[in-house]
Amino acid sequence: MPRYFFDIREGLGFRPDRAGEEFEDLGSAKAHAVGLAGEIAKAMPLEPSNHVVIVEVCNESKERLITVTVSLWFERAQVEDQPAQPWSA
Repeated sequence: MPRYFFDIREGLGFRPDRAGEEFEDLGSAKAHAVGLAGEIAKAMPLEPSNHVVIVEVCNESKERLITVTVSLWFERAQVEDQPAQPWSA
């Protein structure tokens, strides 16, 4: 089975995948990349309000085959009777 690598970019951060994982085909690797991006997005804090996560799927030659990008923008609705307060955990 072919080995795919899932390099992750978040803002200025870069986490290269040095081990990779074997998948039956590129479609299966893409599904894994989408899942990774979703898991990272779930763990993002509410502040700052904008986030971008990029998962690059590469082959064994480290050639990029697919890029999965998740962009999130959190916006809090203002309630007239309540003063604006920053998000809390």
